[in-house]
Amino acid sequence: MSAALAGRPVDHACDHLYRRHQVYLVNFARLRGCDEHEAWDIVQDLFLRVFRLGMVQVLGSRPLEMQRAWLMRTLRWMLVNEHRRRSRLRRGGGHLLDSVERIIEEGGDFPAVGTPAGDYDRQWAAAVLERCLSRLRSRVKPGSWTAFETSLNGSEGPLSPAKRVAAHRTRVKLRELIQLEAHEECLVQAFSR
Repeated sequence: MSAALAGRPVDHACDHLYRRHQVYLVNFARLRGCDEHEAWDIVQDLFLRVFRLGMVQVLGSRPLEMQRAWLMRTLRWMLVNEHRRRSRLRRGGGHLLDSVERIIEEGGDFPAVGTPAGDYDRQWAAAVLERCLSRLRSRVKPGSWTAFETSLNGSEGPLSPAKRVAAHRTRVKLRELIQLEAHEECLVQAFSR
């Protein structure tokens, strides 16, 4: 903290709040899967957020239990968001994912594995996806379908919150249809042997 800021009452209140709750919050973050350095960093980010939101004096005037409850709720929210961010990076390996439809529309093909089994699997997956997309299109509202296509293509820029929700729900329905279709085909193949 700089000498110019050291005399302000907000800084003293923030320091007091931090010292009172830091160990408890760091331990909580470590129990949630953070290593020690990550836990200290996220707790410091939490108090930076408290300071920037101007919540220092408001929290300082509350009883200890209310302070801890607010800080814990906010820290839990930050940990969940961090976990989501890491999971998203892990799923895509840090690479941007492209839709199968766009690859096919642009004349691209799936990378060749070079085996008949690989070719069969790719054809099977493309057929399952095509059937599920056509089923899904007939089941969802036109606005949801448009939001879904826009979210896949990303051509119209960012979506409104309502359209993001509609696109997410449509993706969930597509996932369910694909799982159901793949499961049914696996059962048919298993019983036909």
